Amino acid sequence: MRAGARFLFALLALSSCSEDRASAPNAPIAVHAVRFADPSAPGWHGGVLRETRWAQMLDPNDPASCGRCHDGAPTRPAGVTFAAPGAPACTSCHTESGGPLACSTCHDAAKSGAHAAHIAPTATHAAGFACATCHAMPGPEIIGGLHGNGQVEIVFDTSLVTPEASWDPATRACAVSCHDRGGVRPRVAWKDKGPLACNDCHASPPRDHYAGACTTCHRDADATGTSLAAGSRLHMNGHVDLGDGSGKCGACHGTGDDPWPRTAAHPSHQAPTLASPIACASCHVVPNAIHDPGHLDAPVRVAFSGRAIDRGASPVFSGGTCSDVACHGAKLADVVLPPLWKDTSGDARACGACHGIPPTQHTPSIQCGRSDCHGSEIGRDARGIPFLTVAGKALHVDGVVELRTP
Repeated sequence: MRAGARFLFALLALSSCSEDRASAPNAPIAVHAVRFADPSAPGWHGGVLRETRWAQMLDPNDPASCGRCHDGAPTRPAGVTFAAPGAPACTSCHTESGGPLACSTCHDAAKSGAHAAHIAPTATHAAGFACATCHAMPGPEIIGGLHGNGQVEIVFDTSLVTPEASWDPATRACAVSCHDRGGVRPRVAWKDKGPLACNDCHASPPRDHYAGACTTCHRDADATGTSLAAGSRLHMNGHVDLGDGSGKCGACHGTGDDPWPRTAAHPSHQAPTLASPIACASCHVVPNAIHDPGHLDAPVRVAFSGRAIDRGASPVFSGGTCSDVACHGAKLADVVLPPLWKDTSGDARACGACHGIPPTQHTPSIQCGRSDCHGSEIGRDARGIPFLTVAGKALHVDGVVELRTP
């Protein structure tokens, strides 16, 4: 019984219940022992109620029903409409929501074994676990079934814990999927309050797992795989989440429905100034499912196709540099510098970076916007510098050299 000291102030008031109730003249006289409210006394009311399966508290027809004299009792006999003079309300001590029937009236879970580590929000599980994860919860009657029978039963919620989960009362250890994930401490004793490291429940990284940093795919982990960020919301939720847990490409790279990473030259390929957007498949094998071969089981792979191999080009990515890529002028007979992937200066997207101005085998004229050449595909800014219009972007870097015909 929590906060037993709070009951002491009621000792004198409790002993005043020696007169019959005016509103219930046939009710028996019920005088409590002096130390009825003292948890350290042999006749403490919590012990008395337990011995009788809380009949006085729950059964309004019990001759010694608490509700006969006290307000705030769970039940009250028919015909009794007010408390006995001087009798304190049950809720004057049992102040928690639910009054005497609050869970904290009989047990303080946070002070027993590893309860605090399971029910309190922590870095490993942001919301904590409900009591129903491991115990059968009482129904409206509160005392019934497995609840209040004097024993502690372990009944796992199989929606969170696998059906094979078990509890060994001898070793006081749980065999549950929450802990047994291939780590070095698959059976954690109930009184072992931790702390637990990532490697205790599952190897870090797990066997046959992608070898990159944890934060590459899991937003709540640190790069070393030894701890979680405060307020983790995806850990211990019953399934493995990648990225932000949305299940979309943008969960791991990009944002939301947008799969494009923001690193290096990705933005320049997503929204190029000299062409229409480049498809992801031009440089990567796009998986149909997250666990397709080559997607998560190795470092990022570059596999060129589409525009990148136009005109018979055989592009190669090596040492952070793309070479012989059709998008960047391969097979145009001009000498061009291979672009550096991490170069975000803009030099690689300037006119002349991929082909000469004019290109080799081109008319000497540089009046690109002439109506008999490229016409409306070329515009000029306020300084007279040519740029590609929307129509020009649609035709540029498409693998074909277009020439307007009269």
